[in-house]
Amino acid sequence: MADTDINQIISEAKVDNLFKVVVNGRQKYICSTRNNGKSLVFQVTDGVDVWLLDLDEDGLKAHSETGSIAVFLLKIHNGFLTGEISIGRIGTKVTLSLGKDSSVINLELYEAMAAEKKNELQSLLYMMAEDLAKVKSELSLAKEQLLNTQKSSNSGLGLVDLSPKKTAGRTKVKKVGMSAVNPFSRKRKAATGVVFEEK
Repeated sequence: MADTDINQIISEAKVDNLFKVVVNGRQKYICSTRNNGKSLVFQVTDGVDVWLLDLDEDGLKAHSETGSIAVFLLKIHNGFLTGEISIGRIGTKVTLSLGKDSSVINLELYEAMAAEKKNELQSLLYMMAEDLAKVKSELSLAKEQLLNTQKSSNSGLGLVDLSPKKTAGRTKVKKVGMSAVNPFSRKRKAATGVVFEEK
């Protein structure tokens, strides 16, 4: 499989640039993933130390029970999505566990070298900042669309005024002797013609 293929599989599985805060007792960790084009990098940090695992195509296949990279990546995605993540730390190693019960995936991460730590923390900081900016932009767009929808629905109601004052107005009682055509003028009595007196 070519590098572009594994890059595409990782992107399609939506497992690149995932992150989650995990609380383990009093200690907090940030777990994240990154697609570097040829492999999927797992990173765990407590803000000071960094632990890494870089899985290329062969590494992804080796960690998959069925040999299917797509199934393995789906489990990773679901673990981050549902928050079913736990951290175990022994010495310089960290175990990242995703999922639960029989479908749990355990990944052994190794402590990064001093030179790597700075770069890894920097890339995590940029990733989180970009993600935050994206969320803010989407939220702003959603608010704008909501306001436009409210304005258009309000202006639509203005055309058909269903206010209770007009619909529930009192019907005027017709006064006796008033004209039906022009209610403000009295009815004229019908002409009877000229009456001549008989001699």
